Amino acid sequence: MMSPVSLLAHLGTLPTHPLADDVDLARVGAYRGYREVIATLAELAASPGASARSIGSSVREVPLFALELGAADAPVATAIIAGLHPLEWIGVETALALLARLCARPPADRRIVAIPLVNVDGFQTVEADLRAGRRRFRRGNARGVDLNRNFPTHFRPAAPHGLRAALGGWNHGGPSALSEPECAAVVATLDTVSTRSRIDHALSLHSIGRMILTPWGGRLRRPEAAPRLAAAAESVRARLPGYRAVQSSWWVPGLRGHGMELDHLYAAYDATALLVECTGGGATLREPRSLVHPFRWFNPPDPARHAGQLAGALEPFVRGL
Repeated sequence: MMSPVSLLAHLGTLPTHPLADDVDLARVGAYRGYREVIATLAELAASPGASARSIGSSVREVPLFALELGAADAPVATAIIAGLHPLEWIGVETALALLARLCARPPADRRIVAIPLVNVDGFQTVEADLRAGRRRFRRGNARGVDLNRNFPTHFRPAAPHGLRAALGGWNHGGPSALSEPECAAVVATLDTVSTRSRIDHALSLHSIGRMILTPWGGRLRRPEAAPRLAAAAESVRARLPGYRAVQSSWWVPGLRGHGMELDHLYAAYDATALLVECTGGGATLREPRSLVHPFRWFNPPDPARHAGQLAGALEPFVRGL
């Protein structure tokens, strides 16, 4: 693992040209590239009561950052995670919009711990694809592991061969739980937070599907706290017209996700944990080119509007209301 590095020091090592220099944002949407995401985090970290720190590094030794704000001695905390999958940039944009709202009015009764971009290697690979005009489907980290199958709860190792390998190879969870440094850094960070504050709310942001998912993802049965989880999901759903709330393993009946962060956030911390599949994506028959552009499958072309709406709807949950 690389030595800890500050946001500003890392920002100073990055190229200065924004995504718009190489990409027609009118076609993909006004998204922030990696440098712009880091610059936004640096701005947020400069807010009163906020701070950022490196929590580890990726396979390619790119630093991962967590942003913390709110009451340092609060008895409870909320965890926010985004950017586990490379193409799901609207989740990262939503996390940044949500953090901007929280930094403008930090909670006095809880700690917020956010890791808004976990799969930094995958994100940078997608950015390179966009700049080069490549249309590629990306799911894993630099080793091809789906980070949302690498958490300990309900983990299943990747199948080496056979039908399960053929069907699940595109989202395999790696050889062992937390084999990937990105997931290990997330869990170590939250474990440390939980020693001083009880993580009672947790939110993970993905795309696509307009869904609010609750545990379990890796089991068909209902968890013990199913009524509490369902009530929280329904409360968020009421603020997001067009979204549905369902237990993750029953979104597509019988299709389970082993090793999901959603399950681990609930099992490890007893958090009221939700996974939000942000928006319906950006592919549309009105724009045929979008149908063959993987980035557009996951990301709407007007990210600021969607991220703002989602952040407003999710803020009460994150504040523990």
